[in-house]
Amino acid sequence: MRITAPNANYNGVGAGGVSFVDGVAELDTDKPAHRAALAYFRDAGYGIEGDEPVQPEGPPVQPDSREVGSEQTVGERLRDAAVDPQPEDFLPPTNAGEADPHGPLVVAPMVHASETGPIHPGDVHVDDPEQQQAQETALTEAVFVNGEDVTEATRAAAGEHDATKRPAQSAPKDEWVAFANHVDATAGVTEDHVEPSKLTKAQLIEQYGRD
Repeated sequence: MRITAPNANYNGVGAGGVSFVDGVAELDTDKPAHRAALAYFRDAGYGIEGDEPVQPEGPPVQPDSREVGSEQTVGERLRDAAVDPQPEDFLPPTNAGEADPHGPLVVAPMVHASETGPIHPGDVHVDDPEQQQAQETALTEAVFVNGEDVTEATRAAAGEHDATKRPAQSAPKDEWVAFANHVDATAGVTEDHVEPSKLTKAQLIEQYGRD
């Protein structure tokens, strides 16, 4: 049985292990996997035998995972902290309840020294979970949301930074002041120059955070 893909240039393996070459495949109805894939090909607009494939209208749209048509609960319903955060949650995902939980802005800090994220240096504040949570979240956002270098962001979190190198955006203001002073000393300053220490961190990043 001849199957024609909507994309005439498609080369690869489709549903049921059916192989396409230049958008065309031969489906063997004697194979259970091929027979099972036939329903998918029909629903997806593939051409079956002599029928022309249905071309998609416009580019594909990335769906928002929060917009579901229906759901089925199996067993006891669980709460997802990325979708429905509560005040008692410890180390909840960043932007929980505000952004697409499967999008790039929602990142789970998880626990200290987790293999999937940067390790926050220094003491673990067992007696002050709010402080621990704040510093873990800030480092996670710096790396996974803002795209900062892991090494630089971790050094910034530890308070270790070479004043001759631009700090990570998550670094404290005093590191940006030190870097700004280094830049000014190297390049020279004008009479209307404002002392870096008198600028806000946002102003320092705006003025000294670009090449």
